[in-house]
Amino acid sequence: MAGKADEQAFSAIIDLIVDHQVAPGERLYEPDLVEKIGLSRTPIRQALGRLIAEGVLERIKGQKGYRIPTLDKEDLMQVFVARATLEGKATELAASWGTEEDVKELRDIVDQENRFVELYGNERKSVFADLNDRFHQKIILISNNHYFQRHFIQLYRRSSLYTFYYSPYYILDVGSEEYVARRRAGRHKSSEEHEKIVKAIEDRDGLRAKEAMENHIMGTVEHRLTLGML
Repeated sequence: MAGKADEQAFSAIIDLIVDHQVAPGERLYEPDLVEKIGLSRTPIRQALGRLIAEGVLERIKGQKGYRIPTLDKEDLMQVFVARATLEGKATELAASWGTEEDVKELRDIVDQENRFVELYGNERKSVFADLNDRFHQKIILISNNHYFQRHFIQLYRRSSLYTFYYSPYYILDVGSEEYVARRRAGRHKSSEEHEKIVKAIEDRDGLRAKEAMENHIMGTVEHRLTLGML
């Protein structure tokens, strides 16, 4: 189990990505991260190893340092189709396995997302990312399938790179009129789609839940390609 310092290092590196302090293809070096994050090499190294395992970073054979993988349309399609397939089925199962308490927890997350829509700022972006993480991870847990749990996180982390680097919410200047408009529209859309998923789980309608999740995930792909962001 990861220690507190390991988790701090992991979150700090994710925040660097969310805040675009590291670009795809750019190298990361342990000494630089130690200085920037303010933690010792051990938790930094543990966090880097975890990020490699989860598909967020990669090492190049025979070279020093780590880097964010190059992102392209082919990889975008593959990772999101894989996610939609896995999470769609997991959500269908969640409609069978989910308890009233599970539904309440999911709805609490959606309520927090809705409240978040009225807030914005650089420091808030990682908060919404965390809420989204919690929502999708909770559904995987409810599915009661440990193989889904094993493979979900790598797909989710890798797909998140496309969100962090190509979503208008994460790339526009905070406070600009376009940012505010897109933020509200995008976050409302995301939380509304999450609510549809929760309602289908609550109604124990597995096929509707599956379809809602698949549409939610693949809608992200269509949005990126429509905007010509890759």
